[in-house]
Amino acid sequence: MNKILVPLDNFSEISLNAALYAVEFAKRSDSKPIFLFLSGNDDVQSDCCVTDVSQKTEKENKIKEKIELLIDCSMTEGINIEQYECRGEYIEKVCEFVRKLNITEIVIAVPDKNDAHYRKIKKNISLLVQMTSCRILTVKEKEIK
Repeated sequence: MNKILVPLDNFSEISLNAALYAVEFAKRSDSKPIFLFLSGNDDVQSDCCVTDVSQKTEKENKIKEKIELLIDCSMTEGINIEQYECRGEYIEKVCEFVRKLNITEIVIAVPDKNDAHYRKIKKNISLLVQMTSCRILTVKEKEIK
């Protein structure tokens, strides 16, 4: 069985898209999604660009609730999502979980090229390609048409 790691270092619309993608991928293949909730990472902040901290926190809480609901709903569909929480530097922790859990694929949310965190996330992806033998699947923001 393939194991899909979804490192979530913030609660944003794009991280929700990555979680949804991993669950849908697991439904169509013999895969097990594993959500890794990271905090205290390498200064990559939420892509919710809101200057009012209370609005930002409220938006992040809503996304977190949606992810928790996704986990609950997935269980009723026979998809058991493993969850882990940890503190630490993003690359270090993702590589650690890849080794410990024999991860075969990683799903990463990639923001729009105009987002302030785009370059950092692309660098993280490049490092993960070099440091792991995993296939990296990227999920981008949904385009509104």
